[in-house]
Amino acid sequence: MPGPGKRSSKSRRTRTGKRASSSSRKSRTSKKSRRKSEARWFHHPLFRFVVVAGLFAAAVALLIGLMVLFHYDRLAARYDLSAVGRSPLETEVFDATGARIGYLHGEDVGMPVPLESVSPHFLNALIAREDSRFYRHHGIDRYGLVRAWIRNAKEKRAVQGASTITMQLTRMTYGLTGKTIQRKLLEMAIARRIEKHYSKNDILSQYVNRVFLGTGMNGIEQAAQGYFGKSSADLTMPEAAMIAGVIRAPNGFSPFRHYETALREMRGTLGRMEDEGMITKKELARYRDMRPVVLDQDRWMRMLREQSKVSGDSYLLKMIEEKVGELLPSYVGIGGMKIQTTIDMRLQSAVEIAVEERLRALESQPGYSHPTVAGYQSGNPQYLQAAVTILENHSGAMRAMLGGRAYHDSAFNRATQSRRPMGSIFKPLVYGTAFERRLFPGMLISDGRIAPGEISWDDEGWDPQNSDGVFGDYLPAEQGLIRSRNTMTARVGEWSGIETVLTMMEHAGLGVVEGEVSPTVYIGTTGANVGNVASAYSVFATGGVRYKPHSILSVQDRDGVTIYQHEDESYQVMSSGAAWLTSSILKRVLEDGGTGASLREMGFTAPAGGKTGTTNDFYDAWFAGYTSRLSGSIWVGLDQPQPIYDGAYGGKIAMPIWFDIMMAAEQIGYDFAALAEPEEVIEMQLCRSTGLLANDRCGAAGTVYVEQVPHDLIPREFCEGH
Repeated sequence: MPGPGKRSSKSRRTRTGKRASSSSRKSRTSKKSRRKSEARWFHHPLFRFVVVAGLFAAAVALLIGLMVLFHYDRLAARYDLSAVGRSPLETEVFDATGARIGYLHGEDVGMPVPLESVSPHFLNALIAREDSRFYRHHGIDRYGLVRAWIRNAKEKRAVQGASTITMQLTRMTYGLTGKTIQRKLLEMAIARRIEKHYSKNDILSQYVNRVFLGTGMNGIEQAAQGYFGKSSADLTMPEAAMIAGVIRAPNGFSPFRHYETALREMRGTLGRMEDEGMITKKELARYRDMRPVVLDQDRWMRMLREQSKVSGDSYLLKMIEEKVGELLPSYVGIGGMKIQTTIDMRLQSAVEIAVEERLRALESQPGYSHPTVAGYQSGNPQYLQAAVTILENHSGAMRAMLGGRAYHDSAFNRATQSRRPMGSIFKPLVYGTAFERRLFPGMLISDGRIAPGEISWDDEGWDPQNSDGVFGDYLPAEQGLIRSRNTMTARVGEWSGIETVLTMMEHAGLGVVEGEVSPTVYIGTTGANVGNVASAYSVFATGGVRYKPHSILSVQDRDGVTIYQHEDESYQVMSSGAAWLTSSILKRVLEDGGTGASLREMGFTAPAGGKTGTTNDFYDAWFAGYTSRLSGSIWVGLDQPQPIYDGAYGGKIAMPIWFDIMMAAEQIGYDFAALAEPEEVIEMQLCRSTGLLANDRCGAAGTVYVEQVPHDLIPREFCEGH
């Protein structure tokens, strides 16, 4: 029997078992409860929505990614991969007569050497510095991309790039510029294609022979000769590391001008080589204290001048280079091409001489207050500038172009990159638009002040003044253009409506108005460049047809295969009748009483039409004119808009340049025949008020007059206004 106060083992086992059973049941209950809770949460609508939304977002992201990849792969397929394997050569540029204008890309020629002839020190330094995973990736270093993105995100600025050597070669070959995500994606797509078609050593060979290394040096051989006076095969480790360190900022890290900075980059490159196991710590300690001897920069510049075929830089060659880049983007920087242009260097020379002689004469006048070209030393030039474009009317071929007085002072091309207010040279487009809508030159238009509310859509109450400060009575519409009357031009513009005038402006190649439109558009406050103005004026010589301007006739690759051939493009800007009516008035602008009458006084006798233009306070002086063969536009002004001088009218300072150019064109052999006439012009009695056929009531009102009417503009209705 168990003693008092003690329980039998059986009793203890029973109770313990009961406790264990109870605990087990609680545990099972708890697990069941959790499973039920989890099941309820899994079936909760919010959870299911989040899961479905996440899967949908992932699917959409994947689809977008695939679409982007497909899009840029298609773009990359347009680029000729054979260009990668071609060493750069100078491109020859010829004018329309076959005379050589000069060379492009001559600075890229360098001295190509086989990869096995390059010091292994440089190849290791290059890979360590620019692309340590070069032999392990397929054009894109994904690890490098992630590393660069993380680093740049931490720094909140672009401190590290992720371009592989293949991607850099892509930029060199195809001239890809800009820092946009679109350009980067295209670069990556092309780099992948390059890696599939070329071996790593081929890619590396092309890179080391093309890479820009500062001060006109392209390729390792030029850099070795220029900086150290030795072959690339003989570079020491510190010299090789210094050149490799230059790549990311060739001018900023130049050993010629910034030796201590170049030394810092050399040491950084050596450190990367040690990280990659290319040199030992002991070698790093020894090399980083060395100071390679860099030769004199003047010595290299003399060598470069002796070796290079690069022509003197000019606005013309730069424009040709840019145009070829637009037409053949995959050939940018390759060289070895032959470019046939439309330029006539005889006329081009005449343009350059005319501009310089006329502007120097202006600068030498007593009281001229602006800096002169003779006194220029450095910085942005503040002397008087000019821009010129001469086009062939019936083809759009550019025969001459000048973007400024001195390219080496300023590379800004004022003929193609600048848009200056046109002033009165825009007015012929306003009149031509109105003539399309049955306004006729003999119809009466008020020269009085614009009354408040007269231009219903003008909320500002525009009150234009005439240049002589006088308001007149009713005058024939043609007088508004011949005498350049602002108030009459505004009313002529309203005859057609502002939207119609803007459409004509764009159709004629003068672009669109930027910002809010106001009635001041009618008198030429909108900007344009001289090339577009010359093209717009050519329609008055061609019966209203505009031939799109062009400067490249053909391009041949280094194998003599024609890879581009120009084909003329033309379209009707305005009816032949409206163009002829406008041209008839523009011819009278150059006669007695017109704003361009001094052209005849200077001795230009060939049939021609034209218009002067001067903006408020004499900021811009223009002349645009045409003959049967050529159209030309001249702008004169200062880069930072300000008055040229009091009385600097277009007829005084721009038109004489046009005169010199056209006189030279005649001497060269350009024939200026009579300007074209419509096939049929009918003499008709019209009403001066409405432009419709006159009736007896018009005769009684004294509004009948005789007009020369082109066949396509003949009115079909009689006037009912009297």
